[in-house]
Amino acid sequence: VTVPDTSFIPRTPTEQLAIYGAKLRIERGIRYGNGDVETVPGFWGRVDAVDGDPDYGPVDIKASGLEATVA
Repeated sequence: VTVPDTSFIPRTPTEQLAIYGAKLRIERGIRYGNGDVETVPGFWGRVDAVDGDPDYGPVDIKASGLEATVA
């Protein structure tokens, strides 16, 4: 997944997208004219790597499906 927002690049091990146990959930959805939103899951997995230029972006997030955690 590629994100233009450079604030997603972890700068410490405790930040949200640090690769130490972080999970990534991607949903797809539709927003109706009345403001209601319906979503369906598209991906759920662990974050393996976060790369990118902290000054200019974009941020590239690599993740594996949860089946990769099965030993």
